[in-house]
Amino acid sequence: MISADLQTWTTRVLDQGKLGTTPDDSWKVAAYEQYKARLSAPDYPCFFGQSGEARGEMLYTFISERRLDELVVNMQQFVSLIGTPDYKRCSLIAFFEPDPTITNHTAFVARFWQVLQCLHEHDRDPEINRTPDHPLWEFSFERTEMFVVGASPNYRRRRSRNLGPGIVLVFQPRSLFIDPATSQPIAAPVRQRIHKRMLACDGMPVHPDIGFYGDSGNREWKQYALPDDNEPESGICPFRTRSR
Repeated sequence: MISADLQTWTTRVLDQGKLGTTPDDSWKVAAYEQYKARLSAPDYPCFFGQSGEARGEMLYTFISERRLDELVVNMQQFVSLIGTPDYKRCSLIAFFEPDPTITNHTAFVARFWQVLQCLHEHDRDPEINRTPDHPLWEFSFERTEMFVVGASPNYRRRRSRNLGPGIVLVFQPRSLFIDPATSQPIAAPVRQRIHKRMLACDGMPVHPDIGFYGDSGNREWKQYALPDDNEPESGICPFRTRSR
């Protein structure tokens, strides 16, 4: 089993496709420590994330100077790991080196979709049968569907989406949203409890684009890099599905 000892978090760092690499830059340690502090706050909305961190179910990777090729390699290993019993409940936290050119929320959103598009372009087995305008579309990498949480220091009002000094992407396999005891999606009351905690943490209503996967009017992509206000998304998704 994965150790939940917080002193061993570096054993869960993915670097160049290898697990257990001690970060060698101060920004990486600072990024993890701030993320950990935010997640540990009593009012942090996602108790699944809190409990996953406490159980040692989070894997980490650090991306410096826009080296997205590093993320591609580590994503490939992440997908391989979660196919094994010891790591099947894991998520991947990708910390990006603080970038002084990301000065506003618009720039963050553009970088967010650039990262997902790059991963898709390097996907060796891409899902191309659905586009983001389909209610069952979810970002996938090598046939592993993942809900992606975009966090950034550019979030001022939506505190729950600010996890540290740089951009943070949380890749959560869709399988985590299925109750292992019942094989059914996580019950609505649980999701409503998270939404209530979001209201308390952010001091603003839950964003109107937050919905439930599979509902006909729901679009997952709109929830990935939420606005910092409560205006609904009116544009089209920047993500472009590859063609054969």
